[in-house]
Amino acid sequence: MTGRERSIKAMNFEPMDRLPIMANGVTPAFVQRLLGLDEEEYWGTQRTAHFETMRRLGQDFHIQMWFPPRETGVWSQAAGEWDDVDEIAAEMEKDAVSLHEQKSDLERNREQRIADIMGYQVATQAEIGNDILWLFGMVEHGPGICHFGYYKYGYEGFFLAVALCPEIVSEYTRAQAELSRVHNECVVEAADRLGWPKIGYTGTDVTTQRGNMLSPETMDKIYFPHLDYALQPLVEAGFKIIWHSDGNMNDMLRPLIDMGVAGFQGFQEECGTRIADVAKLRNRNGDPLILWGSCSVVDVLRHGSLDDVRREVRRVLDEWPHPGLCLATSSYIGEDVPFENVVEFYRACRELGKGRGL
Repeated sequence: MTGRERSIKAMNFEPMDRLPIMANGVTPAFVQRLLGLDEEEYWGTQRTAHFETMRRLGQDFHIQMWFPPRETGVWSQAAGEWDDVDEIAAEMEKDAVSLHEQKSDLERNREQRIADIMGYQVATQAEIGNDILWLFGMVEHGPGICHFGYYKYGYEGFFLAVALCPEIVSEYTRAQAELSRVHNECVVEAADRLGWPKIGYTGTDVTTQRGNMLSPETMDKIYFPHLDYALQPLVEAGFKIIWHSDGNMNDMLRPLIDMGVAGFQGFQEECGTRIADVAKLRNRNGDPLILWGSCSVVDVLRHGSLDDVRREVRRVLDEWPHPGLCLATSSYIGEDVPFENVVEFYRACRELGKGRGL
């Protein structure tokens, strides 16, 4: 069974030979050591090298076209210079107008967007190789959603706007949702024409280690209704939407499930969202949740022994239900994780996941 076949069966709750393994991000140093590349060879063939790493580790599906940048720098979304609420409000209103214009342009050019999505899916799958599933990933051609405005305004500026002009923030979010909804209609059409598995990965960082960045009550007013509107073309078409999950997600789970999200990826249990609790939930159709994860990078892979790594994989197998379970780590595998622990993690996933999908 290929990784592509295995992944599709798992997320459709069908029997398979072993549980699928998600392609987690790894560092350039890890790839260089695993493949025997020097630094220049790696940077000259980075994408190809990461895809070969996926195959060697037994990874079955890929979710996001992100690779470590060669030049790293310090970037902070909290360091914006926006501190005048009147200026923020005026700029948000301009952004909302721009988003409405983009929506109008997209409605006039639906066929081109559909063709672009189809071309991207086919080309990306060919680049990765047909043995690994490329689903509708977290890229511009994948599911469209609404984001908080801290990407532009900084955290301080965005939260100031939420507190002092929530109606404008809501309108800004609604404009995002209307554009995303038309885009998602195009994603559905592209999937239908290609006969592509209707599995989409998406999400955005709206939580901290303690919970939602905004109160659940505020989310109900300015975010969740708009996100629901954006996602409905996918939900109505039977897409299995998997939401990126880090931080404390406890107040996010039920609203996302209620709007049709079918599963989650990640979970940093050290922040308070427990695997065993999430595994008891069901999606709004009554099916088990699709869960990608979630062996701890912070507590186990980074500091544990090889035996600790295997025990962590067994723990996840014991605490999560087998239908819809795909093995992965809780987060990116950084430079501080020993090479041997990474190799052992994927070995344990391949070995201990055998027969679990029956």
